[in-house]
Amino acid sequence: MTVLDFLRLTRANLPLLLAGLLLGVLAAYAFSLTVPKVYTSTSTGYVNVASSDEGVDEVVSGSQAAQNRATAYVPLVASRPVAEEIAERSDSVDSADQIMGRLTATVVPGSALMQVTAMSSTPEEARDLANASLVATAAVVGELEGRDSPVEVIPLGDAQLPTQPASPDIQKYFLAGAVLGLVLAYAVAFLRKAADVKVRTTADVETAAGVGVLGVLPKDPSLKDDNRRTSALEGRAAEAIRQLRTNLRFVSVDAPPRTILITSARSEEGKSTVSTTMARALARAGEPVLLVDADLRRPTVAEVFGIDGSVGLTQMITGQIAFEAAVKQVDEDGLFVLPAGRIPPDPSELLGSSRMRELIRGFRKDFTVIIDAAPLLPVTDASLLSTAVDGVVLVVKAGETRKEHVRVAREMVRKVNGKVLGVVLNQVPTGGLTSHYYGYGYGAYESYYHQPGRTGKSKRPQPGARGKRRAGAGTVNGPAPHGETRSDPVMTSQQGNS
Repeated sequence: MTVLDFLRLTRANLPLLLAGLLLGVLAAYAFSLTVPKVYTSTSTGYVNVASSDEGVDEVVSGSQAAQNRATAYVPLVASRPVAEEIAERSDSVDSADQIMGRLTATVVPGSALMQVTAMSSTPEEARDLANASLVATAAVVGELEGRDSPVEVIPLGDAQLPTQPASPDIQKYFLAGAVLGLVLAYAVAFLRKAADVKVRTTADVETAAGVGVLGVLPKDPSLKDDNRRTSALEGRAAEAIRQLRTNLRFVSVDAPPRTILITSARSEEGKSTVSTTMARALARAGEPVLLVDADLRRPTVAEVFGIDGSVGLTQMITGQIAFEAAVKQVDEDGLFVLPAGRIPPDPSELLGSSRMRELIRGFRKDFTVIIDAAPLLPVTDASLLSTAVDGVVLVVKAGETRKEHVRVAREMVRKVNGKVLGVVLNQVPTGGLTSHYYGYGYGAYESYYHQPGRTGKSKRPQPGARGKRRAGAGTVNGPAPHGETRSDPVMTSQQGNS
């Protein structure tokens, strides 16, 4: 995992990480309440070695001797004789065992000062114990050195009453809890990522499908089901469709695909969105486009364009009607639609027939053919059609489609010697942090797509070799048109999501 992947993981799981941090701090605080409070108090004593006043050398020698004695007496403070002496002098302590382990001593560097620290569960007891420890130490030293010894321990003042407990250290507990909470939250995030079976990034799509991503469609209101007939694509949605159109043109420079099957692994992934918007985008670029609704299970194209769908593809396959009677021109941009027609009892039989292959070969002479087919996994319709077209485009819904479903769909096409041109990642979130996790940041370009003064209107195609079409449908067996293509600045007549 790279640093960028780690940052994306952090952004995508930010609520989880914040929750882990908060829970860690709360757990640390709750644990600190169970830890007994310990107060400490410190008293200071001076180790003195009496010396004659014969000269400076003796004074210096006595000072050095005092430092050496102070260092030697440090272990004595925590010894049992001192504890017994304190117990004898104190009314609140019954035995030396209650004192053992509660006293520590140090020597101030470069001096003969001893500092004794006493620990207790109450501030008063810690103070009294610190004061008594120096007196007891002086008494024990006197017994050890003898009454005529020049060495003595002199207390320099009473210990202070502590105002705050020395333990537990709340700040350290909070820091440890926060770190532990973050570590556990990151562990959960990594486990979720490792166990995630859904397609969420372009890298997930490319790994599962084994092909590149042709386009990324945002989750945009203009691509909603309710807006399919009335809303126009603008801004980031229109830009995404234009990018998809461009990538599709250059997927094979030497032999650009003329017949394209658009399908998905399962239903409700947006294949009809890609079919209808892609067909309109190509038509607005000056190409005569035929959109064929080959989803004979749940046809939707006729409803999207508001045309009669009772007569169409199925009647053409069975030879009941001619091309001109079945195909409808839906606008002046050269977009023609062939509805599904009457739904047959066995759609696979019709779509896999040699007659269907003949129709597709005839369509490609005059049009760029976009075929909206049923999903791959539930039925075999799309697999049968994939052998009759130049390539297949798989539509994958971000955050919903399973990686295994994409792999199975890819293998279904390859097993019948079909060609997968690429994948369209659909319904990608557009705002905030999530868009970066998907590897496609729409939000940063919002102001570019919606510039002041841009009306969102595009020019109508000018008559040309490809753009000039008669009002009726073209002939199937006519010569293949050739001519220039052009790009529209903003798409204003796109239809929406299926």
